[in-house]
This record gives sequence, C-alpha cells and structure tokens, in this order.
Amino acid sequence: MFGACFALKAVYIINGMKTFLKIYALSLFCLLLLQPSQAQAKIFNAQETKLSNGMRVVFIPNHRAPIVTHMVWVKAGAVDEDIGVSGVAHFLEHLMFKGTPDVGPGEFSRIVKSFGSSHNAFTSQDFTAYFETVSVKYLDDIMRLNADRLQNLMPPSDEVQSELNVVKEERRQRVDNNPSRE
Repeated sequence: MFGACFALKAVYIINGMKTFLKIYALSLFCLLLLQPSQAQAKIFNAQETKLSNGMRVVFIPNHRAPIVTHMVWVKAGAVDEDIGVSGVAHFLEHLMFKGTPDVGPGEFSRIVKSFGSSHNAFTSQDFTAYFETVSVKYLDDIMRLNADRLQNLMPPSDEVQSELNVVKEERRQRVDNNPSRE
C-alpha cells in the first residue's frame, strides 16, 4: 500500500502544486495509517479505549485551545454498496442531518451553529465520518446530539426526497460532468 500511496504523489505532481499538496497529504496519511498503532499513539499522544458496545474511542489530546473536534467514523462507505448501486452511503450521510423525533430537520445544524461551532461530514470508499469543532463546554451536548441521530434517525419523507435530489445533483456535478473521471 505504501508504494501505491507514494506513486500517487509522484504522478500528480505534474498537475500543479495545489494537487501535489493534496496528494502529499494523502501520502503522509497513508504512511501514518501503515504505522503500528503504538507508533501512532506516540506521534499523536493518542489514547484508546473500547466501550462495552464495541465502539472504539480514540482521544488525541491537544491543550493549545479550549476546543475539541468530535468525530464519529462509521465503517460503512461506497464499498458496502451493491454492484450497480452507488451513492447510498453518501445519501445516508446527508440524511443524518435531517431529523430525529427529538431534533427536527435542520435543528442539528442550527444547534451546533448556536454553539459558535462548525460541523460537516464526508463519505469515502470505506467509511463515513461526521465531525464538529466546538468549545469544550459543549462536548456533552455534541455527543448527545450525535448519539441521538445515530440511534433515532427519522427524517420526514419530504426531507428524504429533497436530499435524494441533492445527492443526485452532486453526482451529476462531480462525476457525470467531470471529463477527467473514468
């Protein structure tokens, strides 16, 4: 895998410095990913524990500011989709912001922004990740909000249809209309 990561860096350098920096960051990520977990723990001072439900929790302390980036990584991505079906993981990523019985559509984003915080999500081949950067004093609130949407997702049907249209449009823009995509 290291060879593939390094080759990516070498191939894309010809497309300009911006792309080179992205690929260099990817290469560095690949290197770190391949390190034994003890080496990662030493580099980042990471601390890890496993909850009784099997969830793996990793803490990477950084005391430079009283903020925290809370991330939830779900081991489900595009690779888990059936052959001939694409975009389901990305669609679910979008739906995760569309409501539970306790937190209505769009309320998650409104609440997080009311904390003076930012949030986003992304889907890859192997996982989907959700993250928020907040003041430490709101960490409990963020964790409750994430637990709620992971356990109780129930978007209204009009929100489901709306997000399906958004995901389809994103595919048209990023994949179908991109001449450099294969």
